[in-house]
Amino acid sequence: MRILGPVSEDEVLQCFVRAERDSKRYGEIVRKLERRAGDNPRAVLSAYRSWPDQGLFYGFPPDVSWFRARLTKDEILDILYINWDWWLRLTNGTRRPRDAALNQERDPGDEVIARAAATNPELIAVRVPGSYLVLLEGHVRLTAYAAFPEHLPDELELYLGESPRMAEWCQY
Repeated sequence: MRILGPVSEDEVLQCFVRAERDSKRYGEIVRKLERRAGDNPRAVLSAYRSWPDQGLFYGFPPDVSWFRARLTKDEILDILYINWDWWLRLTNGTRRPRDAALNQERDPGDEVIARAAATNPELIAVRVPGSYLVLLEGHVRLTAYAAFPEHLPDELELYLGESPRMAEWCQY
């Protein structure tokens, strides 16, 4: 992994909202909230994801340092999913995307997502400095990359959040 440089939390939150605006699961509600809140990703995330400290973000540390980083294909595919029941079931408890790809049927839609790897919104991953990565946003894309790794570039940029307290996050 190569750290490319620091970024603001606002930039990361904007990426999170942008990625979910286009998702099947959250797109409609995100677009509706954006019409109300305008260009305020904190307000949008607060309304549907309980940012900054509830729901998905319960226990998320307030002292996260954010960076852009470049990972190899293998490093991307070694990122763990969040500690959520769905991902635990799909991976037989490993939280590894390669296991999810093996345990589900290959979806032609996933290949389209994987082919667009270089132009998709960036994945957002977090870690305790020097430890393993856990995906905060981009689970469908990561699953598609694992199912069709031939479409994943040799290196991919993502947003990386680090905090010594990241293990306190409920999904780590």
